[in-house]
Amino acid sequence: MFARPAIRSFHCHFRTFSTFQAGDFCMLRELKSNRKYLVGPLEEGQHKDHKGGIIPHTQLMGMSVRSTVRTHNGVTGFMLHKPTLDEYVVNVPRSCTPIYPKDASTIVQMLDIEPGHQILEAGTGNGALTLYLARAVSTEGRIHTCDIREGHSNTARKHVQRYERGRYKDTVTFHIGDVCDVASQNITFDGIVLDMPAPSDYVGKLLPLLNNDRFIVCYLPNMTQVLDLVQAIQNLPIVLESCIEAEWKEWDVRATQVRSTEELAWVCRPKNFDVKGLFVIMNEQCGNEYYKEKHILTVIPF
Repeated sequence: MFARPAIRSFHCHFRTFSTFQAGDFCMLRELKSNRKYLVGPLEEGQHKDHKGGIIPHTQLMGMSVRSTVRTHNGVTGFMLHKPTLDEYVVNVPRSCTPIYPKDASTIVQMLDIEPGHQILEAGTGNGALTLYLARAVSTEGRIHTCDIREGHSNTARKHVQRYERGRYKDTVTFHIGDVCDVASQNITFDGIVLDMPAPSDYVGKLLPLLNNDRFIVCYLPNMTQVLDLVQAIQNLPIVLESCIEAEWKEWDVRATQVRSTEELAWVCRPKNFDVKGLFVIMNEQCGNEYYKEKHILTVIPF
């Protein structure tokens, strides 16, 4: 279970708190509701609007993490945090759907990455996985990431440059075009990850670039593509190591006051949980044949 310390005023002697500067991202945690809002990059003349209140970016600059601020009208209070990598990649503006933290973490684990490794990524997208890979290989390693869309590559480059004041920007090399173009640079890799519609067309071409006893991970949205891939590698010197579906279930665990009493009860259920009612609509009977029509039931959740 992942949790930040409860919102109380205390300090850890072993940690030096940084201050927010222009260009940083800041996570505002609302003191009353515990909801979080990503603000940034911090710039002169910009502000955060919240329920009729305003927090100027300049008010956040120079403040340390775990400081508290209020909107200009004093209605809402927030505590300041440095966004985690998970929070950053999920909340920054996107040019396409990002690879979410649960999948990015799984890919890093399956590639068995160590600091100093060279990794090839095909399908830069929003740059989410790129950042996870860069953090795993550390400053001694290198990520080569390719995307056929220049717009996606430029957006990802911006996200990498802005995260942690460009901490990993020198670890990542961006390429625009077909992933096989990297093959002409005579580079070998400790891991290859393919996030593309038809990886089966590329595995055979990229396999010679993979160092001995290392891994290729393909990120696929449906089993049809998985089967196509498995069939494509039958005649290649490679074996299917594993096929994994990654799922995280976040739970809502909190105390709540029972209506009309002063007693507390505990809410403990998966987040985004929704009890759905079902309306069942049946076609009329057609002669002596029972429900001959193709669409017998229509299920409408509400």
